[in-house]
This record gives sequence, structure tokens and C-alpha cells, in this order.
Amino acid sequence: MSLEFITDLTRWQQVVDNLPEFPGKVYYSALYYRTCAINGDGQPAALYFNENQTMIFYPFLIRPVPAILGFSSFFDIQTAYGYAGPAVFAGTLPAIARFAEMQAQWAENAGIVAEFVRFNPFFDINTLSHIFKPELNRKTVCIELNHDFSVMLRQSSGPRQRNYRKALRAGLSCVSLPDCAEIVKIYRKAMQRIGADDYYYFSDSYFSALQDMPPESRFFAGIKNSDGSLIAGGIFLQDSVATHYHLGASVAEARELQPDAFMLFEAARLAAADGSKLLHLGGGLSLADDDGLYRFKSGFSQKRHDFYIARKIHRQELYDEISKKWQRLTGRQPDILLHYHEGLEHADI
Repeated sequence: MSLEFITDLTRWQQVVDNLPEFPGKVYYSALYYRTCAINGDGQPAALYFNENQTMIFYPFLIRPVPAILGFSSFFDIQTAYGYAGPAVFAGTLPAIARFAEMQAQWAENAGIVAEFVRFNPFFDINTLSHIFKPELNRKTVCIELNHDFSVMLRQSSGPRQRNYRKALRAGLSCVSLPDCAEIVKIYRKAMQRIGADDYYYFSDSYFSALQDMPPESRFFAGIKNSDGSLIAGGIFLQDSVATHYHLGASVAEARELQPDAFMLFEAARLAAADGSKLLHLGGGLSLADDDGLYRFKSGFSQKRHDFYIARKIHRQELYDEISKKWQRLTGRQPDILLHYHEGLEHADI
């Protein structure tokens, strides 16, 4: 029985390569976590538990509490943007209980104040429900891929099929792009239109790091109109089992042509040809029944996976002190667990 704390990315990838294959494995890769670190989300670290047949790999980003708040030698952890919570294989209840004890002791020794987890919706959340308190955050949509594209098309709703045929009649085409530079321009304009939080713009270095990932683990899809102008684009991540719609958008002027729907259908076709079994579209912006993004994605397939999150405060009194100091300095009220990293001009993250 052992619990290994990993920060070396070579060792990290060694461990990941030895894990069984599963949907979402790309989000656990050392290079993906490096990409998030480059975005300024913290330093990659992981806990690897091994006992007989049970393996648990838990990657996260670790950040110091901002120095400007006056609390040194304390940190918090959160999993990366996407779907990379603890991965459990052949987990027995006694082994998972021992992992929980060792993880709690590690957090105590490491000065961890709080912990935010985004779980992989393809794992059974029940195996970890006595360690964390999972909260259903949203439902995600997944397309089961088939080499016969007509079968995939028939799985979708009538409106999505009409979207696709309309795009075909309009002369839209899907191309593979060598990089994501043009997609980023379209994406950021879309974020401006919807008034997205600053975080969701992502940094230039983040997108450059995505490009630096191995070609077999990502592709960039572009949608062109009949004049050859790029009107939509998407960034997709891939592992040996599934393809994942990571980020994407279309230009406002092309909305009537339905380029977003066309792109996801064409991505499904490309992913199936490349051997993927699933195309994970993710979910909407909330659990609300009238969430527009979820309604759009749900038209592609009836297959759903639940996406859970968890929040854990390891040092409640200290957390409350940090939060109060942050509120005094910023004049703001907390809206997320790790709020105290926001709105501080000279925060060390």
C-alpha cells in the first residue's frame, strides 16, 4: 500500500500510461495539466494510491493562498478545467477508505485549506461519495459513434437533422485546421457576446500549449461557408476511447446557417473514422430545463452522463479568516469556493 505525491511530469505520464483506458483519459495527461498551469491555474500535482488491485490517480492544480492576504505556507487544490477528478480502478471499499485517510493526512501536512473537484462523468460517483460530498452540477450529452454516419444522424432530433441538411444545402464544409489561431478569434468574440467571465477567455499561452499537445490528442475543426470564409471552429481533445468537444463557437452573422450543429455532426464523423467510440459534447451552463446550450446539445443524442463537483474545506476557521480579509480588500462577496484568488491585483498564484 502506498500513496505517492507526484509533481514530476515524466513520472506523472508514466503512471497515466499504465492506467486502463477510459473515456476522458486525455484530461489526466501530464501535457493537459501543463497547459492549465501555463494558463495560470496553479502547479500540476497528483496523488497516486496503489494497494493490491486498487489504483487511484487524483490529479490537481495546487496554488498558494495569495500572499497579499497575509497567510503564508497555505494552499488550495482544484482539478483542471474539464473532467479529471479522481480515477478509481478496481476500488474496494476498504482500499478507498485507506486512500481517504492518507489523502486527508497529506492535505493536513501540505497545508491545504480547501479543495474543489470536477469529476469525470464516465466514472461511478458512488465509489467516492463517502470521501467527498458530490453535487450534481449538470447533465452532459454523449454521442455513441458509428462508422455509418446515417445511423448517427438518425439518433439526433428532427431539428438537429434539419440543421445539418440546411448547412449542406448552404454549401458549408468542414476542414481540419493546422492551428487554433482563427478559432480563438471567433471564440473570444462569442465570449464577449454572452458576457462570459474573464476566466473563460483563456490566455494566449493556454491556446499555444493546446497546440503543442500531440496531434493524436487534439484536433481543430473549422467550418467554412460557400465563399471559403471561416464561420465556426472547435477544439477537440481525444484519447483512445472518446473525443471531447472542448471549446468552440461560430460568428454571429452565420447563425442562420447553423454552423455549430454542422460542426458537431462532422466532428462525430471524423472521430468515428479515427476510431473513437464516443463524442462527449459536455453540458449546458446549468441544470435548468430551459438552458439553451443544453437543449441544443441534447438534440444530438439521448445518451446522458451526470457531471458532479465537490467542495471541501479542510481548515474552516482559517478559510473564514482568508475570506473575510479578501472581502475587506475587494469589497466583494464570495460566489465560488476559491474566490479569494480573484480581484487581487498582485495576488501570487
